[in-house]
Amino acid sequence: MSVKETIAQLRASLEKYNYEYYVLDNPSIDDAEYDRLMQQLILLEKEHPEYYSSLSPSQRVGGLVQDKFKEVKHKRQMLSLANAFSDDDLRDFDKKVRDISGLKKITYVAEMKIDGLGISLVYQGALQYASTRGDGVVGEDVTTNVLTIKSVPSHLKIKEDLEVRGEVFMPKKSLAHLNRIKAEAGEPLFANARNAAAGSIRQLDSAIAATRGLDAYWYYFVNSSDFNIRFHSESLKMLDSLGFKTNPERRVCQGIEEVISYVKESTEKRHHLPYDIDGIVIKVDDMALYDKFGYTAKTPRWAIAYKFPPEVVTTKLKDIIFTVGRTGKITPNAVLDPVRVAGSVVQRATLHNEDFIAEKNLMIGDFVFIRKAGDVIPEIVKPVIEKRTGLEKPFVMITNCPVCTEPLKKIEAMHFCVNPFCPARQIESIFHFASRNAMDIEGLGERVAEQFFNQAFFKNIVDIYDLKNHREQIIALDGWQKK
Repeated sequence: MSVKETIAQLRASLEKYNYEYYVLDNPSIDDAEYDRLMQQLILLEKEHPEYYSSLSPSQRVGGLVQDKFKEVKHKRQMLSLANAFSDDDLRDFDKKVRDISGLKKITYVAEMKIDGLGISLVYQGALQYASTRGDGVVGEDVTTNVLTIKSVPSHLKIKEDLEVRGEVFMPKKSLAHLNRIKAEAGEPLFANARNAAAGSIRQLDSAIAATRGLDAYWYYFVNSSDFNIRFHSESLKMLDSLGFKTNPERRVCQGIEEVISYVKESTEKRHHLPYDIDGIVIKVDDMALYDKFGYTAKTPRWAIAYKFPPEVVTTKLKDIIFTVGRTGKITPNAVLDPVRVAGSVVQRATLHNEDFIAEKNLMIGDFVFIRKAGDVIPEIVKPVIEKRTGLEKPFVMITNCPVCTEPLKKIEAMHFCVNPFCPARQIESIFHFASRNAMDIEGLGERVAEQFFNQAFFKNIVDIYDLKNHREQIIALDGWQKK
């Protein structure tokens, strides 16, 4: 067998083993054998660069660093979905669908609405490119990052043109692992799996994306009519047969009442799934009706997304503490008994300002209802008045900065520390300067910024660039070493 044939055979075998492990969850070889074959492939490709392929299994560890992402115009617009928030909304949707189609009962496919990032894959036997949704008309080419997701097939069994769309997401265990690493580095944590997935796919360095533990489910076979497929449920089965990972948590429902029953079941089980969902997508199964239903400017009339209502729980408001922002704004924050809300543990919630606390009639020691706005930001809804014992304490706004003790100035509803040399303001300014949306200095999170400021390694933004002068002092700190 020639070197070229050996490389091709190794690539085919490793793709097969990737499919078994990451899609079927049923590996036929152990990790040691997989690693041996991968190392054999990497060695042969290194010795014979003329056989390089960006689609080789060896390239799934990433490594390409780009200056920016290229724009990609979608062959067919990537639309959004209209939302439903209640059973009545779903019944209204069903009535419109039945009225347009003239049918008494519609067959639907109900699927989990993964909280991730929409992606389109285009194939001609092999993957040609992967792109983000963007504005629906033009997205970004993120092929190298998507290929680091080992459940995504790089080659198909067929040579025909094919486009499939789905959702790249971060499993809960991957998010927990990533946030542990960020916490140890003193960096701000990802608020949720969706932000983490989106940030990972848009990394210019694909090696970073490869470490994020991403996965994907594919839910829409765009040109399935080219393969004489009429029903959406059948198109998903074909995607399965082609090696795509589709979500088994789906159901064909006869009529809207079966859909509503599925929604209720999913609402109860959502927090036990290994990934985050924020609702259920409902599609008419018969795709031959789609053109008859038509489209609005942004949404198809043959599908709708049911959005889960915010989960509300109760916990105790133990205290109210204050933080100082980089502009000097003083923000009161609730210290809560830890409680799990929408998939994560909440211990803090912003209270915005003095007027907000008064309007909510909050007292220290209250039991309070909390939820996550948009399933992301914790917020206090109101106190549980009937649980008051008389031991609660009224809130009193501070008059001096909690850090530098200078008097505060009230401007409209907000209080400000106007001391430009306040340490808290300095630290917040440095942290903001180093953040992802500014200079994106990796490793210089809030905890590290405070630590280095207190050690006098820097006192302002300019000093960041002289940190090399404190190399030995930094190495001497706990948790730091030479790299």
